[in-house]
Amino acid sequence: MHKSGYMPLIEALQKNKKRNTVPFHMPGHKKGQGIHHSFARLMKTAPFALDVTELPGLDDLHNPAGPIKESQMRAARVFGADRTFFLINGSTVGIHAALLSVCRRGEEVLLPRDMHRSVIGACILGGLKPRYLPVQLDPEYLVPYPPATEEITAMLQRYPKIRAIFQVYPSYYGLAGKMLEVAEVAHRCNIPLIVDEAHGAHFVFTDELPQTALQSGADISIQSTHKTLGAFTQASMLHVKSKIVDYSTIARQLGILQSTSPSYLLMASLDAVTGHMEVSGKHLMDNSLRIARYIREQIKEIPGIKCFGESVSGLSSMIAVDPTKIYISLSNLGLSGYQAAEILLKKHRIQVELCDRFCILCMLSIGSSFDDADRLVNALTDIASKAIPVYGKPIMPGPVNIPSPRVILNPEEAWFAPLRQVLLKEAVGEVAGELIAPYPPGIPLLCPGEMITNEIVDLICELKAWDCMFHGFSDPAMLTIKVVDRF
Repeated sequence: MHKSGYMPLIEALQKNKKRNTVPFHMPGHKKGQGIHHSFARLMKTAPFALDVTELPGLDDLHNPAGPIKESQMRAARVFGADRTFFLINGSTVGIHAALLSVCRRGEEVLLPRDMHRSVIGACILGGLKPRYLPVQLDPEYLVPYPPATEEITAMLQRYPKIRAIFQVYPSYYGLAGKMLEVAEVAHRCNIPLIVDEAHGAHFVFTDELPQTALQSGADISIQSTHKTLGAFTQASMLHVKSKIVDYSTIARQLGILQSTSPSYLLMASLDAVTGHMEVSGKHLMDNSLRIARYIREQIKEIPGIKCFGESVSGLSSMIAVDPTKIYISLSNLGLSGYQAAEILLKKHRIQVELCDRFCILCMLSIGSSFDDADRLVNALTDIASKAIPVYGKPIMPGPVNIPSPRVILNPEEAWFAPLRQVLLKEAVGEVAGELIAPYPPGIPLLCPGEMITNEIVDLICELKAWDCMFHGFSDPAMLTIKVVDRF
């Protein structure tokens, strides 16, 4: 029994704050270190006074004509767009609005299989028919490579009714494909290129990273300004630079998808980020890249630990690896990513962004510091000093493929079809009625409307055994799955 007035979330947040961990995870402001000092001071002294509604003089997100319009126009200039929309429902709502703006119900859209689950949400909302690009995994780290331009061209020839191309750039792991070539392919077919640039909002502020999606010719870019810059979690931007996309259609879709009670705190954080980066963006990014290179160079000297990146930069489908995404393998020490993350948190008070069977992912941003870097390097050095006698035999990744299940129904058809609950182990041969995605990063293993195979069930069970988290299961115990009752 809890005492009267017990507030479980508040207490959990307070407990997390007291841990005083080093944040190698999003959001990019890193507990406020990446926020402009004037906005940080306001949030410290008067956060509740800033949490207001559409009062006179404060404008309206759904019909901007004053300071919100002015702030969005400045963001468009800073990020290289013709038009920028503030998103207060995260990049998810931007992805939904973008796809609903350029495709009609029943039309086909070309997708990478390593897309975020929000893309399937857009297909459900818009009745879109996905066509998936093949996936190639790095044999050592099992990270998906960006699709090659030749694969995209081949799919457009095979499916001439495709009405839009959707790409992820850069990926959650920092891989950046040849977006300039993809844009050229899309525009030769007179179809728009939409880019999930959630992890690339920082690209525009340095010449040491690839060009942004818009600089490469994309029509629409959706950026999670909170991930690598300094906005509050859930605050993102949708940028447009196109001759074939109607801005008013995007505004129309956002009008029904975004909250009619937008948070001024979220919008103010986007305004603060824009001003901060407009003035100091290059300096902040130069520092972030110096820290990233320092960590990578130090890790090279630690026996049994290695970073993803250098060995893949020359592949034909890629142009770069973002060094601020540090994907670290400790498998040669006999440690899974889950075990390594637990040791880092409990012994060294370091919180990583992601852990999986073989690696951990540490995200740097404008809020990172050299002190944080030294904490990480020293912790990894300490872990490596225990080596095999403590942790066990090296963990060798076996061959793994991202499943490419047969599509029986479109996502919308399966989502709204009559469903029934069956045991996961007895679901082989059924058609999925829900979306199953390990989280993070949120890449679907199974989408609504796809045939469930032995391979998928085995992979889900294997990931569950590693204590992997999932999004999409209606059963919290993940023992059952909803399938289409009739198809």
